[in-house]
Formats: sequence, structure tokens, C-alpha cells
Amino acid sequence: MKFYQPTSIREYFELSSSLTDKTAMLLAGGTDLMPRFERGEILPDHLIDLKKLSDLYQVIVRDEFIQIGALTSIQTLAENQLLRNEFTAIQMAAHDFAGAQIRHRGTIGGNIVNASPAGDLLPGLYAFGATLTLIGQASERQVAIQDFILGPGKTALKPHEILVAIRLDRNHFESSFQKVGLRQSMAISVVNLAFVYLKKGEVYQHLKIACGAVAPTVVALDKLTSTIMDKTSKPEDWSQLIEADISPIDDIRATARYRKLVIPNLVKAFLNGKLYE
Repeated sequence: MKFYQPTSIREYFELSSSLTDKTAMLLAGGTDLMPRFERGEILPDHLIDLKKLSDLYQVIVRDEFIQIGALTSIQTLAENQLLRNEFTAIQMAAHDFAGAQIRHRGTIGGNIVNASPAGDLLPGLYAFGATLTLIGQASERQVAIQDFILGPGKTALKPHEILVAIRLDRNHFESSFQKVGLRQSMAISVVNLAFVYLKKGEVYQHLKIACGAVAPTVVALDKLTSTIMDKTSKPEDWSQLIEADISPIDDIRATARYRKLVIPNLVKAFLNGKLYE
């Protein structure tokens, strides 16, 4: 295996285009990739470390949006005051993400491109409607995150294309994040949820709920939230509406039945204002 460290995006594309006949893998934080190799998975012919692409670390704040470079660490997200104030669910997910060593090494781009249904940053990014900027050799495009992640470990990245930034519109919504794991830290989520909302009195003017680890990709509970917004459902309907959007499976962390019980309980606790009691 050969190892490379391009220092610019241009250098990356020159390198990647020259490796078309060989398998190549990208390295961001390495918190998922390195354990794979330790488990004995086949090594690629070429490993391209992106850590020296300085443009991918920038966090740009504008009046209408915040743009986060794909190599921004999870720890940076956890410490960012603007995220804490305006994108609380994402900041909470970053704060609860694994242990300190992984938070300092892992990146937001890696968590997205890894495309795990249980990725802790993903529900918040879905619920806030994140837009991803992808750059190829001769083009740039923006893709909504729900159109980018296609399944476990599968994305809409084209050959030689890389994720460079994540955009979040500053709509000043309130939000929250919840996860259930087998222990408090250093564990993959059994389920995780992000709630993004705007509420006046008892009326929701905006409501998005996104769940992870209950389907091949993160799912938005749109059947439930649409009926809450237009006041056509009652609390006794909520479990059935939630179940219509999720399709959990049994795995080493939990059973499908357990997930089908936990998700409605967390959602109902949030909607009833008792999530933190």
C-alpha cells in the first residue's frame, strides 16, 4: 500500500486521476477506517490522507448560513458557540460523540461519508436540512444530505469527487438531540434522534424529527410531524404514525422490537414537554 498526503485540492485531483486502475481509499480522521484494517479487512492499493487540505477546515459564518469545512473535528463542533446557540442538536451530538480522543480526531465529513445509519451527527444534519458541497475534477455541486446518503456505507459521491463543506441555513430554530446507547460513551447509538422546531405557545410553526439506527438511512418522521403541524392527529395515533416511517432490524446492539418501543417513547416525551424530566 502506498500513502499520499496532498496539500491542495488541485494536487488531490491530479493524484486521484492518476490512480484510476488501482483501488484508493481516502483518510480523514481515520476513526472508522483504521479499525477496519485492524479487523483484517483488505488494504487498498493507495491511501490518500486529506488532513493537509487546509481549505477543508474553515468554518465560515454569514448572516444567512454557516458553512463547515468537511475536515472540521467533532471536538470543534462541540465547542462552537454558534452551533450551541443556533444548531443545538448538532452541538449536543458532537458533545456526546464517543470519547475525547475520537472527538479530536474524527471529522464531520467522515461521519457523513461513512454513511452509518447510526451516525450521531446525521439526525441533526437531516433535521436542519444540511446541504453538502461536493467537488469533482471539473465541477462543483450541492446535494441535500438526504439525497447524498443512499444506504449503509453508500453515498452519491462520483469517482474522484470529495465532500468539502456542509451548509446550514440560519433559521433560528430550536433543537435538541437524544441518543440511547449500551453505555454513556464510546458506544454506537442503539437509536438517536434530533428535534428541530419553532413553537409559539402550544402551536408548532415548524417541526422536523429525524431518527437514526431505525432504517438503512436516517429517516424523517414526516407522517407524524405533518399531522401535528396541521392538528389532524391525536397522541394515541403517534406510535402508529412513527412506525410507518421506520424499519429497524435486529443487530448486536438491540432488537427491532426494542427500537420500536424506544423511539415512540422518546418522541412522545419530547412532544409532551417531558423529555428531560
